[in-house]
Amino acid sequence: MRGDIGFSNQRVKRLDNVLSVRVFLTRFKRDYAEMNEVYASFFPTGKRPTRTCVGVTDLVRDALIELDCVCKR
Repeated sequence: MRGDIGFSNQRVKRLDNVLSVRVFLTRFKRDYAEMNEVYASFFPTGKRPTRTCVGVTDLVRDALIELDCVCKR
């Protein structure tokens, strides 16, 4: 997943506009380390947005991960 990333039916071309991210994982213990590596690859060290990561029991359509982002214009 590189290039444009869809956020709420809009396109965000610059990830430096992301202010905070909430990550929801259905398999927290299994997936946290890998998610952390992928997350770090999208944002430069020292400029990563605030993040909260939460383990949940279920997501819509049996998704394994969901991200909720707040961006500035």
